[in-house]
Amino acid sequence: MANPDVLFHNLSLTLESVASTSMWNRTELFVPIGESVILYRHPILYGAAIYALLLIIVGTIGNVLTIIVLLRPNLQRYTTMRYLIAVAVADLSSLYSWNLNLFYKHLINHYQNDLEDGSMIACRFVSFIAFVSLQLSSWYLTLVSVDRCLNTYFLFWHRQIGRASYSIYIILSITIAIIFLNLHLLFLNGYQQSNCIPYEKRTCFICYARLEDRFYIFPKWEKVHLIVYNFIPFAIMFISTCFIIRRSTSSTNAQRRFTTGIRKDSLQCSSRRRKQRQLTHILFSVTFLFVFLTTPIMIYNVFFRNSLKNRKPLKYIVQAVLLCTQYTSHAINFFVYCYGASNFRHELGEFFSDCTRKKKKTLNPARTREQLL
Repeated sequence: MANPDVLFHNLSLTLESVASTSMWNRTELFVPIGESVILYRHPILYGAAIYALLLIIVGTIGNVLTIIVLLRPNLQRYTTMRYLIAVAVADLSSLYSWNLNLFYKHLINHYQNDLEDGSMIACRFVSFIAFVSLQLSSWYLTLVSVDRCLNTYFLFWHRQIGRASYSIYIILSITIAIIFLNLHLLFLNGYQQSNCIPYEKRTCFICYARLEDRFYIFPKWEKVHLIVYNFIPFAIMFISTCFIIRRSTSSTNAQRRFTTGIRKDSLQCSSRRRKQRQLTHILFSVTFLFVFLTTPIMIYNVFFRNSLKNRKPLKYIVQAVLLCTQYTSHAINFFVYCYGASNFRHELGEFFSDCTRKKKKTLNPARTREQLL
């Protein structure tokens, strides 16, 4: 009589070999207790996972360099630069939540489990970091828009309320408010199934739901997240941008009418206006990229996520593509700053020059000692 384990193993291999020829490369594993585990493999999922890893690498380097450069004395004395430092910190944190999970799920974990499925601690910590970091990033960027708008319209703004020394208190207030808004995730999100034994894909931990409410996060809290992360910041940034454009247009027309004056003063004003225009263009670029790249996944999570629940292959691919699109917004700001701001490029070059000089200073004494020996 044949061994049942051998029969199960042979049947699993047969199904896997047949499924591998299909478009989705669907693998159905039979476990001894009679329940099946279906895994879906597809080139797009592998590509999205690799892209997520590249976003982590590129985004980490870019955001760290952004923080270092903006902390240099010539830049950190400006209020706007301090807000951009906060944006970089939030962007850096966001890359290590759902974006990291995308790489882990489709390239590391054999059963396509999420990071949040490992334990209740992982579930609540990852979800909390994900929601908080994304919301903070959008609100810090909103602070940049509001600061530029008020600074453009009110001459007293940067001397009083908008001073750089006050920016830390504004950043701290926004941070506390967002953390408090999402604090329930650390205590209420997820539950552990009773009478459940972990085996293979089954971890017995259900994240983004409560025992009495499986729609706790998706779509209920996701709707709140949509308003806080996307709708309100976008509305504020859009209004601020319109006012900035209006002010800039009127200022340009006024400058064309009054072209006389001392040449030295006009050169100084021209340099100041050029820096202001560069900062405004950066703000427009970052705002546009944020709205363009983050809106699709918010619409999907609120309106279409549950409709694809029973179409797992398509659901995985749509989620992966939209997540990659979203987190691209949080990984590329460094390149926007390098392209659009000459003072940022200058300070970046100075930073690398300082590093090179320090390296030479440490190498020269060592070479001198070697020559003496």
